[in-house]
Amino acid sequence: MAEERATIYTVARAAGVSAQTVSRVLNGTGQVSAATRANVLAVIEAQGYRPNAVGRSLRASRTPMIGVVVADIGNPFYARLHRALERRLSGSGFSLMLMNSDDDPRAERRQLDLLRSYRPTGLVIVPSAGSSLGEADLRALGHVVSVSRVPEGVAVPAVVTNERAAVGEATAELLAHGHTEPAIVLGPAGASTSRAREQGFLAALGPGRRGHVRHTDGTRAGGQAAAADLLATRPAVTAMIGFNALVTEGIVSALQAAGRPCPQDMSVIGFTDAGWMTLHRPALTVIDQPVEEMGALAGRLLLDLAAGHGVDPGPHVVPSTLIRRASVAPPKEHTP
Repeated sequence: MAEERATIYTVARAAGVSAQTVSRVLNGTGQVSAATRANVLAVIEAQGYRPNAVGRSLRASRTPMIGVVVADIGNPFYARLHRALERRLSGSGFSLMLMNSDDDPRAERRQLDLLRSYRPTGLVIVPSAGSSLGEADLRALGHVVSVSRVPEGVAVPAVVTNERAAVGEATAELLAHGHTEPAIVLGPAGASTSRAREQGFLAALGPGRRGHVRHTDGTRAGGQAAAADLLATRPAVTAMIGFNALVTEGIVSALQAAGRPCPQDMSVIGFTDAGWMTLHRPALTVIDQPVEEMGALAGRLLLDLAAGHGVDPGPHVVPSTLIRRASVAPPKEHTP
């Protein structure tokens, strides 16, 4: 007997829900509990069900949709990136479909499998840390541009900032103020952004200087835990650089919890400016990442690809700027 082809109805039957509920899970609409959603997605994966959201008549064509897959939808960087893409693509006839991988390679594949069923014209992706996506995986999604992170072993245009040079400049700023043993609190070790920023930090330290590197999941909680550990175990550390706005927020929270004022007890430099950084007292020095320019450039590259124009695979570098405010000062022992 032939094996039954997976359909929305076989998924519904196996999950013990209605076909309408399966549809809500697939489309991200309506009210579905987290437990039900997880159950339905597990059945979809087990059965290998791949819905064709645009109908059989469109199988040989692409829909006017651009997928946007980000690593952490809770990070303000990605909200700004999405808005910049929307503005650049406005009036082009393309719509955006935003998806979140939660920086998990397995979730990333599930999201891209779902996106593939819509036959998008293209994809803007921030690859997850440790992503296993290959050339064939991405090419099946039309034209592809990566932003911020560079996918391993895949030749697609990448829009990035000058990670290494920007962190090197920030590290030099700390050294110039007399900090002899700074620390950098990074994101996931598998991310190209973490590697580049670590390289910039270590290169700026040079031989004979000691620095400390901590990796986190890129969240506020991760930054706070790493900073708290540095405060408890590395008393010689008098300055820290944060990986992003969330990690920097975590560093500031750890300092406040420990009663260690900035910059009297600890100088701090963030990465990617955020509104709260100017409201903090003192206002935080930051490596200002040009998120809007990066998003606009990614949108332009995608439109060029869709129009059949040649595009340099890059990387396309949009430089960051060190904004000096008041959170960097000489350590206590260097203060007259």
